[in-house]
Parts: sequence; C-alpha cells; structure tokens
Amino acid sequence: MTTLDPRGWPRLPDWLDPHEDRRRPQEINREGLERCCMAVAFCLCFAALAPLHLMPFAFAGLLFLAGIASIGLAALRGDHPLASHLTAWDEGALLFTVSLGLRLWLGPFPAN
Repeated sequence: MTTLDPRGWPRLPDWLDPHEDRRRPQEINREGLERCCMAVAFCLCFAALAPLHLMPFAFAGLLFLAGIASIGLAALRGDHPLASHLTAWDEGALLFTVSLGLRLWLGPFPAN
C-alpha cells in the first residue's frame, strides 16, 4: 500500500490555474478571446434549437447566462477586474453587453 503524497497530485487545470502571471499577456488575451468566441458559438448553436421567431430572444438569454458563468469563473479563479490583460470579468462584461444590445435591438418579446 502506498502512502498519501500530496506532491504526486495532478496540478490544477489550465482554466483554473491561479498562477497566470507566469504567462505573457498576449497569450492570456488570446485564450480569453477564444473562450468568449466559444461561448458565443455554443449559445448560437443552442439558440438554433428554439422556434425561428424566438431564436434571437433565446440567443440573447443564453448570452446573458454565459455572462453569468464567466463572472462565476472570474470569482472562482480570483481574477482581478482591473488587470492589464483580459480576464473572465472582461468576458462576462462583453457577453452581457452583447446580450443587452441584442435585446434592445429586438424590442419587446413577441406575443405569439
């Protein structure tokens, strides 16, 4: 039987690594933009499952939920909101802004 050795545990996954300061800001920005684009693509794919006249509203709602998830990720990782590179806080703000802009552009929810 082997003894418990905490040094043998696997390290944290890259998306939850609290030591991002070891990487270049360009690499962190690229990863953040990739995550944001993936969130938009997933939201669009799942919104496409809604009826055609409700698809834009579903897309706006899913973008809002993705923004909440990004804010949760930022809080979980302990990101600093005013960092010099993009963080999950910035991703959440971008997703919230796109969701709000789309919702304002669409107008009131259709009755039927």
